[in-house]
Amino acid sequence: MNYYRCGIILTTHGIKGDLKIKSTSDFNRFYNGNKLYVFHNNEYILVELKNVRPFKDYYLCQFVGYEDINLAQKFHSNEIFVSELDREKLNEGEFYYSDLIGKDCYNTNNEYLGNAIDIEEIVNKKYLVIKTKDEKRVLVPFIYNEFINEVSDDKIIINEIEGLF
Repeated sequence: MNYYRCGIILTTHGIKGDLKIKSTSDFNRFYNGNKLYVFHNNEYILVELKNVRPFKDYYLCQFVGYEDINLAQKFHSNEIFVSELDREKLNEGEFYYSDLIGKDCYNTNNEYLGNAIDIEEIVNKKYLVIKTKDEKRVLVPFIYNEFINEVSDDKIIINEIEGLF
């Protein structure tokens, strides 16, 4: 089974087993009753979210069976995953972040531009972060059919406009 990262546990919060979690998912995975996997000691541990509430740019979450700081603290700094079976179907022009990161990027003339290393959201707009061959970080607005021409299994084709790179 394949797993896709959807968050990272930053620290504990309080004494009742709450964990401060940063979402790295393109969908909201953090809601009461949802089942996710924590990667701990080289294994995926299935957990159920018991109590979830937003906290600034993070979530405070409690796992069923880990409602005490002494039980929950072992997950400090661990990553959280969703299984491939729980991935939602996407419409045309929609992509999972994990399917974009790591792909090589080319312009429409098939000239190498760099490698997609991240997706950033700035003022409610998403940007593809590309690390160029000379180690610069370039933000490309993730607007399909405008800046992003095509996404295939092995590469991303970008409509390069003057001054973008």
